[in-house]
Amino acid sequence: MDCLSRALRYIRRKKMKSALLLFLFLTINSMVLGTLGIRKVSLRLAEELRKNAESRITLESVDQDCPFRKADMQAIENVPNVNWLNRIAEIQVISTDCIPAAGSEDSEGAFIVHGYDKLENDSPFADKVYRLVEGNYPQSSKEIVISQFLAEYNGIQTGDKITFETVDKGSQEAVVSGLFLSGTEWSQTENVRTVNRIENQIYGTADFVNRLSSKNTFTGVAVYVKDPEQLMDTKEVLEKAYQDRAVTGMTDRNFQKLKMMIGQTGRITFLIFLLTVAAGGLITGLLLAMWMRNRKTEIAVLISLGISKRDILSQMLLEEMIVYSIAFIGAGLAAEFLLPRIINGMAVMQGNDVTPELSAGWMLLVLCTGLAFVVILTGIAIFPYMKKPVKEILSEMEG
Repeated sequence: MDCLSRALRYIRRKKMKSALLLFLFLTINSMVLGTLGIRKVSLRLAEELRKNAESRITLESVDQDCPFRKADMQAIENVPNVNWLNRIAEIQVISTDCIPAAGSEDSEGAFIVHGYDKLENDSPFADKVYRLVEGNYPQSSKEIVISQFLAEYNGIQTGDKITFETVDKGSQEAVVSGLFLSGTEWSQTENVRTVNRIENQIYGTADFVNRLSSKNTFTGVAVYVKDPEQLMDTKEVLEKAYQDRAVTGMTDRNFQKLKMMIGQTGRITFLIFLLTVAAGGLITGLLLAMWMRNRKTEIAVLISLGISKRDILSQMLLEEMIVYSIAFIGAGLAAEFLLPRIINGMAVMQGNDVTPELSAGWMLLVLCTGLAFVVILTGIAIFPYMKKPVKEILSEMEG
């Protein structure tokens, strides 16, 4: 009978021992695969966070007579690590068919049109100063958002058009796509100039403002970066290029906060991984050492039947490797079905579409590493009995 057949027979004969070892290997592998899966998701989520953290540098022109131009935007866009730009423009205009909310008596009846490439970012809407109560943010350069009070005062609804007078005495129409409120309209005093009243603030795109001004200039720009880790380096480059023309600022709170959370998750999972491997290796080694001591009689009988020590060692290694392989398959299936639920239950992972799965290469690496540990532990446990002479083993059996 070869060593493989003897190994299979022993596993079937010693059901309790085999089941205990199987459960131990199953638990260890489940925890190892689980922690590795969570760690991989954390690293992947950190990479996604770098791209979507919206860390940015703001540049605001210090001189209204010398704003940023199209060439400046192109130069900023070509700076390494720049992801995209949110251009900001502003102009004071009058309308031919919309009356502004009245302010102080000596103030001109005009509106201020604020333009952003993406109004949801870097505007009072992003800071929760204003909130959209009806409609949508501008999706094109012909759409605007106005105050609900201004709309009611002029009998305007979403979808209606407002005509503005351009700098060169032409006209530009815009469709009202949404209405907003700030909640502080009633707290304004009569001394507020008409153009500065909240009701007379109109929000659209930067391109719409440029059509009103007949120019291609911008009062500021928010520079969003690709890698927040290099945010400071990018800020220094922009400061050097525009040190006399702009005031710079930097926003990185979201990335730093989430980075800390993900870093803590990674450290915890790595600690669990180390503890699992260390505890699993220790418990497995002690069990194998205890069981090998009780198998002295079996070893002596096999030697007396003419079976070589190498053959006996191969049998015992195969026993542990077979049990481990079965446990690994079970742990892999458990990780496949249970790990996504565990990931989705973690606060730092919620709302992120990241699949928690290990690649075939990682699975094979874990399997091979586990089998190598099993071979080493089994070899250590059985080494004292392989080293002893046959006569000494037989005499111990007789005693």
